[in-house]
Amino acid sequence: MSKLILIVGINYAPEITGIGKYTAEFARYLANKKEYKVTVITGVPYYPQWSVYKGYRNRFLKEDIKGVSVYRSPLFIPSKPSGGKRLIQDFLFFVCSFLRVTSFIIRRKRFDIIFIPVPSFAIGLIGIYYRAFFKKSKVIYHIQDLQVDAAEKLGMIKSGVLIKLLFRIEKYILETVDIVSTISQGMKDKILSKSDILKKCLIFPNWIDSSNIYPIIGEVGINSSIFKNKKIIFYSGAVGEKQGLEMIIDTADFFKDNTELIFVISGEGPYKEKLKAYAETKKITNLIFLNLLPIEEFNKMLNASFIHLVIQKESGSDLFLPSKLTNILGVGGCVIVTASPGTSLFEIINSNKCGYLIPPSNLENLCDTIEKLHQNNTLRNQLKENAINYAKKNLYKANVIEKFMEEIS
Repeated sequence: MSKLILIVGINYAPEITGIGKYTAEFARYLANKKEYKVTVITGVPYYPQWSVYKGYRNRFLKEDIKGVSVYRSPLFIPSKPSGGKRLIQDFLFFVCSFLRVTSFIIRRKRFDIIFIPVPSFAIGLIGIYYRAFFKKSKVIYHIQDLQVDAAEKLGMIKSGVLIKLLFRIEKYILETVDIVSTISQGMKDKILSKSDILKKCLIFPNWIDSSNIYPIIGEVGINSSIFKNKKIIFYSGAVGEKQGLEMIIDTADFFKDNTELIFVISGEGPYKEKLKAYAETKKITNLIFLNLLPIEEFNKMLNASFIHLVIQKESGSDLFLPSKLTNILGVGGCVIVTASPGTSLFEIINSNKCGYLIPPSNLENLCDTIEKLHQNNTLRNQLKENAINYAKKNLYKANVIEKFMEEIS
């Protein structure tokens, strides 16, 4: 008999970046196996551009996506998100999810596993609520971002009283669910420091879908004359304040006389227009902004790039692990990573020598490192080899998901 799985999370396909990508791939993987039937409660797709995707309206609807039953709720989607506005979005999604789960309870629809990807952190209460009616259901609270910690450290929420309340709610959830999981050892350590009575805490890392992201042997063949005879310095992902992407623009300005290098920022987000305006004020000519690329073109760009950048500010740097890193490692990319010692990101890169580490927010160091890798092909090729070896061993989707399902059974 199939196990019934309910996933409740604000982000889902067709979003192709961030948490929605991994939630959707997890749901589809399980749905393709006979022993599982998967239902998802989510919002309308909006991330990372913070607007409703073409083909959707901001309303309730039900659809079937590759064998997964998906129930969508309307969302509050601010064009300029802030800490307060995100709280409103999370609260309204919480209310809609509560109503949807209540309808399942009334109809006596039983799920064996309730999987809650975080953010939004408070959705863990929905799983606890459902389990109050179906005692045998197992609630798994999967933390992709430590949302409340990030809101405090990045100054997204100014009220100390509100922050304390949110931490109390978070602690209650952590101590009440059946299993807590997260994506790295550093984040696990941070979670365990919040309470000593968690029932079970596991690592469930983000993965690579090797059918879409893979090394290309030989010439990549990007269909653009802009990149002809150029060495691409590539950043791809969400364009928000926590990344500190102004440093890429300043770095491009530093290399303005080097005709070999071209910088590319590919992504969407509320900070993109500010970045463009900043680049215009500096009259940057060796930097290109792209939208998020279709998966096939994205894989080509990953393979064609000379150096990849994983850039983030020091503040809160151990409260999230950039999902873009898995894709870079999956193609054997040479990556420069800004991270501080003691963070998960630093430890993964340092212990596996699969990238070049520099301190956050250090422009001079970033420029020096790009120049060093530009001149030292031996070092760059060694980093590339270490990256693909790490990916094959630790990040392939089937291995990661199968191991996790065994651990929670």
